Amino acid sequence: MSEIEEVRAAWGWIARWITANAPSTAQALRGPATDEDIAGLRDALGFEVPDVPDVLEALLRTNNGSGAKDTTQTLPSGRVVPVRHLDSAIFPFGKVLLGCEEIVETHAQLLDVAQEAEGYWEPHLIPVIWDFERAYYGYALDASGSSGFRVLHYAEVSPNETDPTTSLGELLRSFADGMDRGNWDVQRPQVENGSLRWREE
Repeated sequence: MSEIEEVRAAWGWIARWITANAPSTAQALRGPATDEDIAGLRDALGFEVPDVPDVLEALLRTNNGSGAKDTTQTLPSGRVVPVRHLDSAIFPFGKVLLGCEEIVETHAQLLDVAQEAEGYWEPHLIPVIWDFERAYYGYALDASGSSGFRVLHYAEVSPNETDPTTSLGELLRSFADGMDRGNWDVQRPQVENGSLRWREE
């Protein structure tokens, strides 16, 4: 099975499980990314990342993130800030699937952080699955081209530490297996009023 087929199979299983078991959370899944969405992602990432990896494009063209129920809030200062809906967190430990626009925004923020914390982030890293609270940890695709698009796990508490997995498909499959077995690492999924909620054991 190719990497793209692995991603499609694993994500297809996750999306079907959510749709069948957690219909409220299923409403948080956006539709497929369009050609314009993908082109905008490519343009925004710029020449430092010459192209969107096929495995990521395959995922985004199925569901362009899990933030369909997210909203915004206007602060007294007039600044508009995003507000995530709890149903956006479809993965263990409060992780969301980023859509094209969110990938661009998160990528830019992490590059800004890297200016103060040298070595924390590199332009060729593309955030894909990230923290619900927008803290600086999650999973990023390494698009340097030399690693076969491995996935790195970033933790805020140790920003220079990364734990590689083999591929995006493998990571998604681990989430799918967790839903199937009723656990993932130290957590287990529950459905409350139609919404998927991961709980620690």
